Parts: sequence; structure tokens; C-alpha cells
Amino acid sequence: MPSSTPLVAFVIGFGPNIGDSVASLLKEHGYAVAVGSRNPDADKVRKEGYFPVKVEATRQASISAAFAAVNAELGPPNVVVYNPAIHQEPTDLSDPSTLPLDTFNDVVAIGSNVFVAIQEALKGFRSGKHENHPKAFIVTGNILPADNTLSPFYFSLDIQKVIESRIVGQFARANEKTGLRFVYATLVGDDGGIPPYDLFLKSGDLHAQVYWELINSKNGLWDYRFTLDGKKLANYVSL
Repeated sequence: MPSSTPLVAFVIGFGPNIGDSVASLLKEHGYAVAVGSRNPDADKVRKEGYFPVKVEATRQASISAAFAAVNAELGPPNVVVYNPAIHQEPTDLSDPSTLPLDTFNDVVAIGSNVFVAIQEALKGFRSGKHENHPKAFIVTGNILPADNTLSPFYFSLDIQKVIESRIVGQFARANEKTGLRFVYATLVGDDGGIPPYDLFLKSGDLHAQVYWELINSKNGLWDYRFTLDGKKLANYVSL
């Protein structure tokens, strides 16, 4: 599809598993890719073909500044992947109140700052500069918002992902007829639950391929759950 505006992606939470694989696949498909992390190795990232961006996902101003940097260097992104996460167990696994308050504040901030990132992304999505391009905002999720066991072990991730999923769901429903995609994408085990951790740590390429399919699909569930074979989980009740 011809356009004078380049394809641009911004991966927030660039790391060695999902972030790296998603950025690599998007680059292969012709995207100019910005990658955001707390302390990017700028020289290394540039040699890999990406635009490095310093971003602290717990700070609203940092997210806004990161988008400004991407817009100035590459243009507004038509694809944003929100991938940061914090997991820290409470000191006493039987008592969620023993999660350090600083950690609790950080996970709440990372979750709620999806709202800030979406606001920034929408400026580009709605500008008309990507009229002929897909426009997608994908959050790397997990199954905890749909899990009623409420394990204190996952308390920090649970809080973060519940917030993120509700925000994504609101924007997805508000944009059902606009062509803008908002997806909370979750890798699950074959039974629909939490996948084996060792396999999750090797799931970067799988996430990248599924995200690529979501970016280029015109519609579908915003609460998208997929299994280790890359297929949509069958017969689940969406959030």
C-alpha cells in the first residue's frame, strides 16, 4: 500500500525475549523500529538497526517524552507494543500486604501508564499520516485478570495486568468501528492457564509472529489468548 509516511513501530519494554523478537520481526517487514528501555545501550541498539529511546514506564512524563523523541526521529508510530512488567513476590507469600510499597506503586504506575501511552499513540493514529497503514496498540498480557485464584505470589503482576486489561478493553470497545486495534495479548498453556515458565522464557519468536498477525488483522477479540502452537485459544469467555 503506497504511502509517503514510513511504517514506524515503537516497542516499549525492550528486552532479550519478547521485545527483541517483536522488534526484529517488525524490522524484517520494513518497519523503522524505536525500542524503549530504562537504560538503553545506544551504540549496540543502533548497530542492530533500531532507534534507542530512554523510557521509564513508571513515569508519565518519561513516556510522553519518549513518544516525542520517536516522532521527531522516525515519525509517529502506527504500531506500539507495550511490554514492560514487574514481578516481585511479597516477603510473606501468605500476606500480600508484605509486598514493598515502592513496588506496589511501581506496578500500579506501569499498569495505569498504558493510558498515557495510548493517548500519545492516538495522536499519530488519528493524524491521517498512516491512513493506508495498520494501526495497532498491543499490550503483552497474562491470564491473571481472568484467574480467580488470587495467588499472593503473583500479586504484583496481577495488579498491573488487571489495570492494563481494563484500559485496553475500554479503548478497544470505543474504537470498534474506527479501524484502530487495541489488543491485550496473552500466551496461555493448552489448558488456558499460566504457561510453563521455561517455555515462556523462550516465547519471543512466538509472540512476534502472533503480534504480526494481530497487527495486520482488521478485527477480532481485544482479549486475545493464544497457545504455545501460536493458535488462538478455543472456546474461552473473553474479559
